[in-house]
Amino acid sequence: MWSWVEERVFAFRQRLAITALHEEATELGAEVKLLGSEALALVGSEALALVEQVWDHLDDLPLIDKLLRIRPVYRQLYAHGAFMGAAPALLVDDRWRRILAFLMPDVYEDVSAVLADGAQPSDLIPMFENNPVMCAFGLWRSLTGQADREAWEFELVGVEWDLFIDGDLAEAHAAAGAADRSLLVEEILRSAVIAHASTADTLQEAMGLCQHVDVRKTRKTQLGGLETGAWLDLFARALMLRRAKKPRAMIMEMAQLPRVCVGEECQLHTFVEPIPSEAVVALFSAVTGRPHFSIVLEIKSLRSTPALLADLIDALNRWGVHVAAACSFSLPEIAGLAQHTQRVRGGSLPGPREVLFFHFAGDLQRACDAGTVPPGMSVLFNGASLLEEDPEAVDGPYRLLEAVVAELSTYKARYGLHVGLYVQEGDCDSAAAERLSALIARGDDPFDLGFAWGGLREEVAIKPGDSPRLGYGSQRRLLQLGQAHLWELCTEALR
Repeated sequence: MWSWVEERVFAFRQRLAITALHEEATELGAEVKLLGSEALALVGSEALALVEQVWDHLDDLPLIDKLLRIRPVYRQLYAHGAFMGAAPALLVDDRWRRILAFLMPDVYEDVSAVLADGAQPSDLIPMFENNPVMCAFGLWRSLTGQADREAWEFELVGVEWDLFIDGDLAEAHAAAGAADRSLLVEEILRSAVIAHASTADTLQEAMGLCQHVDVRKTRKTQLGGLETGAWLDLFARALMLRRAKKPRAMIMEMAQLPRVCVGEECQLHTFVEPIPSEAVVALFSAVTGRPHFSIVLEIKSLRSTPALLADLIDALNRWGVHVAAACSFSLPEIAGLAQHTQRVRGGSLPGPREVLFFHFAGDLQRACDAGTVPPGMSVLFNGASLLEEDPEAVDGPYRLLEAVVAELSTYKARYGLHVGLYVQEGDCDSAAAERLSALIARGDDPFDLGFAWGGLREEVAIKPGDSPRLGYGSQRRLLQLGQAHLWELCTEALR
């Protein structure tokens, strides 16, 4: 749909601003004319026509329906998928939509195409997983939206980074001496890709086939992503553009900077010279008032080891990034990291919380019964497994499995667990999100780690419909294949 942009706009990319930001919609016409005049002075009348076409295209973007309000998520442990569930809210925001179009034109092109084909919010949300502009929007709205700011500052410990690393470099790191390991880990971090990747990539990784190269070639909207430095750079630029008092001038200045126009998808359209990580963290602190930029880290590459992960955490600390938690579906990958002291921006911080993921509540139950969950472990599972359809209910299409919650409380006490929930936001409608948010807010439940909700605290874009959308996502297939399990009441372990 945007082939003419690919062919003509990118040739002028370093010299033109194809988008600008506006404090008020009424200023749009005057700003476009001014931007067009500057473009005309640079490259002539053809550029002026191009700018006007782009602006028309931005304003013609189909919009989603009104967002639905839910009970604000009381304890939002971290932003799952870097706020991907808030993607529809970003797209209806005139200013943020332009930030996305300017900083990530390939993402905007893909989004425009699927919206033109009638895409729904559930289609859009996965396209924004681990997206840095999405993350900046979510943080900005968390600070300036209707939710209680003090509660957000206390509860949200970080944003999620799914990380794919170079398997060959990981193996070299394992065999190298101390001096070489230091150099290797910097290269591993620099070349790592923040991306979720497809189910096929995940399965092939589990089979021992490193997917780092494939993920680098995957489009950002198809669960690909960005290199770590580029992610931080675009995240910072998005915040800069949103808080700028003269955004048009900043757009024009950034438009002069060289971009990567050829190469792998994880590098395409990124800035050749990214903002240094220390400056990114300083900007984050200025915007949020927080001393540290904190991430919740999940290494998707199975060649990772606790020793390598500890070195990666040290390298991230040198970049000024704090690792609030290290997460995995496999305990050996993260074991011992909590004892690893972090040194960030001149201070010492505890090691990351070790978080063990499970697909469903029943998988946690089975692991506890088998004795494979250490006492005191932090655990998260998909909250959809605590809900079921209830067509007779007067207050929504789903009901909470109270008996499961009660037994889970017993398990929590018996094993000293810290328990939290997540969902797949692209498959979670407002009724399911409301049920889980209300559960977390009760205060008498076992969920001391709260809800790792990956959207805005008080808004959901997916409406309840004919088909249940409890938040399972693709994990429902694991249940069908016998690789995930629902909770079994009255278990032998508690008799």
